[in-house]
Amino acid sequence: MADTFIVVFFIYSVLGYFCEVVYCSVGQKRFVNRGFLYGPYLPIYGFGSLIVTVLLDPLSKWPVAVFILAFILTSCLEYFTSWLLEKFFSVKLWDYSKHKININGRVCLLNSTLFGILGLVAEYLVEPFVSRILGSLPADILHYAAILIVAVMSSDTVLSIMKMKAFKEGLEKIRELRSEAEERLAALQGEGKAELAAELKLRIEATIEKYKESLRATASHIVLANPSITSRNAAVSKQLEFLHAWAIDRKALRAKYKAERSALDKERLDEIRNSK
Repeated sequence: MADTFIVVFFIYSVLGYFCEVVYCSVGQKRFVNRGFLYGPYLPIYGFGSLIVTVLLDPLSKWPVAVFILAFILTSCLEYFTSWLLEKFFSVKLWDYSKHKININGRVCLLNSTLFGILGLVAEYLVEPFVSRILGSLPADILHYAAILIVAVMSSDTVLSIMKMKAFKEGLEKIRELRSEAEERLAALQGEGKAELAAELKLRIEATIEKYKESLRATASHIVLANPSITSRNAAVSKQLEFLHAWAIDRKALRAKYKAERSALDKERLDEIRNSK
């Protein structure tokens, strides 16, 4: 039974990932590789689908009840997940504050309604199909598949937590440096040492730029995968906006370079063919 739950959890995590990618990519008008983890799966959808297909299955005769409870339970799950991630990493990976009806920016009426609809789809369309497929598989295959899924997703989770930890520490270090710099510069200017203050400002900015470079190495995936990422701290939010703009520009430059390189290679190939 545990093996089946693990495999079902994984299937819905993958399906949820593709739903999120399509939904966010259409809204952003660019490809958005969603998720906290590196792999193409979103565990929150796995847990949400298990809640619907296991806990609400006895209510399957009443679709309205399934929709309402899926709406409520998945919203609670999303709210708790958002709160937990912010507690650990000091940032909101998603923020619905701009939506008309929301609760602390963690859940909103639009997405909760969509989750309720997805709950109906999972219960009445996807789950019967998944159950038939898994029911036809030998127990050994399910067991080994479950072991592989646990191993892959556990490793991914550890690596992603380390990535987010480094990201959080990088943001905090930059904020601390800026705060310390403002205090020292204010003190020097108050003492009439303008030249020394200007020199110190240049050194501090150079140090901050080094931390930014190291932060950018881990920031690209995080800010691109979470377009609405924000923080309660105004300075951190400003830094996140900068990183997001930088990551988009960097991705565009890479695409431009790839296109130019492809065109150049094609031109050279044509020249070779013509010379023959």
